[in-house]
Amino acid sequence: MGLGVVNKKQPTTPVSKFQTMFGVDKRALAAFRVCIGLIGIYDIIERWPDIKAHYSDEGILPRSTVSEVFWNKSWFSFHMMIGSVEGIQVLFLINLLVCFFLTIGYRSRLNMFLHYLFVISLQARNNVVGHGGDVYLRVISFFGIFLPLGSVFSIDSAFKRPVLRLEKKKFVLTNFVTFSIICQVIFLYVFSYVHKTGDEWRVDYTASYYALQLDYFRTFLVDYIIEFPNVLKLMTVLVLYYEGFGAVLFFSPIFTAPIRTLGAFGFTMLHIGFGAFMRLGIFSPTCATGTLVIYPTWFWDKLFNYLRTRERTDFKIYYNGRHGYNITALVSTFLLLPDVEISPTPIFSDEECCFIQTNNGLHNIFSPSGLVGNNNNHHHSNNSNSDGANLNHDSDHINEKLNNWIITRDIKGNQHTGYKAMVSICKASPILWPLVSILELPVVTLYGKKVLKIMERIIVFISDDILVLKPKSLTEEQQRQIQQIQNQKQQQLLQKRKEFLNGSLDSNEDNNNNNNSNNNINNSINNSINNNSNNNNNLLLHGIDDDDTISNCSSNGFINNNEYTLLKSEEQKEIDCSYQRKVVRNKRVKRMFKGLLFNVCAIMGIVFALGWNCNNVNCGIPMTLPQSMNWLVFMTRMDQMWSMFSPRPPAQHWWYTFEGELDDGTLVELWNNQGLFTWIPNVEPYTRDKPNPYPECIGNHRWFKVYENLNSGGSFETIRMGLGKWICREYNTRHIEHERLHRFNIVFRNEQQHLNNTRSPLPDQILWQHICYNKPQN
Repeated sequence: MGLGVVNKKQPTTPVSKFQTMFGVDKRALAAFRVCIGLIGIYDIIERWPDIKAHYSDEGILPRSTVSEVFWNKSWFSFHMMIGSVEGIQVLFLINLLVCFFLTIGYRSRLNMFLHYLFVISLQARNNVVGHGGDVYLRVISFFGIFLPLGSVFSIDSAFKRPVLRLEKKKFVLTNFVTFSIICQVIFLYVFSYVHKTGDEWRVDYTASYYALQLDYFRTFLVDYIIEFPNVLKLMTVLVLYYEGFGAVLFFSPIFTAPIRTLGAFGFTMLHIGFGAFMRLGIFSPTCATGTLVIYPTWFWDKLFNYLRTRERTDFKIYYNGRHGYNITALVSTFLLLPDVEISPTPIFSDEECCFIQTNNGLHNIFSPSGLVGNNNNHHHSNNSNSDGANLNHDSDHINEKLNNWIITRDIKGNQHTGYKAMVSICKASPILWPLVSILELPVVTLYGKKVLKIMERIIVFISDDILVLKPKSLTEEQQRQIQQIQNQKQQQLLQKRKEFLNGSLDSNEDNNNNNNSNNNINNSINNSINNNSNNNNNLLLHGIDDDDTISNCSSNGFINNNEYTLLKSEEQKEIDCSYQRKVVRNKRVKRMFKGLLFNVCAIMGIVFALGWNCNNVNCGIPMTLPQSMNWLVFMTRMDQMWSMFSPRPPAQHWWYTFEGELDDGTLVELWNNQGLFTWIPNVEPYTRDKPNPYPECIGNHRWFKVYENLNSGGSFETIRMGLGKWICREYNTRHIEHERLHRFNIVFRNEQQHLNNTRSPLPDQILWQHICYNKPQN
């Protein structure tokens, strides 16, 4: 494709109705991957302050308690292997690194698998603090393992090929894995609808009113709509029936793609609305992430067509050497549109563009300011690096060379290097274009060039002076012998071409003799030279596609007119072609087996999900899992139940008072004013009324689940005991002598919500009485 103008609008990708209904777009998978990684990072950061309280042996639930009361023998957990705070912190740091790699798409499938392992491991360590968002995160992460999350917009796709070029990709993917993850998304809504059986949902439609009245969940936006009961009833109807039947829009026989997009957008907005009006932890962003896989190829084509402009598409990047390759791969993958042309520096001389390159490497470049990096006078340079670019480490010239790792050409035909190339990339980027006005300021330009030069020096120092083993210098005799070998190979190639064109290409026995003599010469200098050509050959061989390999290996052994041909005999080339065919066959067999395995695992997962949901609620179909398969469900953690605010939202509001006595007899209260986080007691007289603000006394959503399970969860006595020991330990390590906490009571207080926006108090309950230590008898 030339440097001419690229049309702003591109035709949409041809996709069948079947693919639209049951397929997933690879760009949707990239967005899905990024969101999963970011949610994982946020989740770990949110949990970090509570490592000691929730995940260590010094916390509320030590490992011994978990293994006795809250453990399933089919579960797996790294975090159960370590009980110290420091050890859990190390695991959290590794988890953060895995989520970061997943976000940028580095070894995407491996890191998705590791992310899934960390998710189920952390949830198994303390299942008491889990909620619906955690369940949904682990089940969609399970299916994500079997999807090509790194196909586009990832490190994996950026460095997939040794030579960067503009590619036409097929974005739609259709198999049993895509079908399974679409079913899992649908299960969330359909079974949530089935669980909502209360009159508040089905008869008087007051469920939204009660849900938005909950003190911990409600946000400030609730104050603007709570006085409009008809609006709240309409919201209840829309939520209920869209959850139950909105998925029908995914499979419309007419206008399939637009209607499917509308259906996916409705579910996305549903979770945005949930997150705007209620504090739900990671539930809302995780569920919104799940809806991304529903958006069809039609939607992504429309989105990218909207982003296309002439300035963003009529843009080209030439790269030079290893550093230019790396920079261009990252920039073109993450910052530019796929329409941008990228290529190595041209192999021709162009007076208008001022580019030139030799066949031995991508390093001889003319720029408009003059000759840069020309190595014609250094043909036998002693400092040739591994990518074929001869770097002169003289301090007076290094910066000028480094500025030409990449050369950009904009819509006006202007070429840019160095800092100006970076600015031109920002202009062509649909992400970074707002920064252009700042980057073009004189002060920013001045210091930006200095920073860029420093970064260039650091990159060269790290890659060339640290990571690259410097070759030994060659003697003049060795250089002369190498040049003689190259000249002989070139003459042999010309002779073979001539014979081939005349139709009389015969095997030449002299080649073997010449090769034997040349091998003797090569062996004498093998330990002294840096065999760049071998590196380039390996790069070419490993970068060729399966189809390219087969088509290039013809019956007479020719591959392509490149340096590889100059260094191989006809017999060796035929062996290489046979080897490549074998490699291609092996790759295809492995790919087929891997695809079969992934599809089987995905089908198994969705069968587990359907059966488990039907075990927990009457789903209307005769589908249940036998008890003998429960261990598989628990091992894969596909157990799930979507019963939030079901069968009806709670109509009671609760809070606690932790009323205690210090060693000197002083009466205190610990829950109000964030007392269990600051460990500063509220001394009598203290209030027993509901705290204001209320959410700050509870903390994050993990602590909310702890307090919720104190009075309504399973094994609540174990949780009360663990919390009591935790409070005594943490308080008394911060207070000494007569200020120590001797005993306290956990008092549960609640009130009833009424439809007229009033509340009435309910009887208080003393849930737990705890003695921290026994006082000596006087």
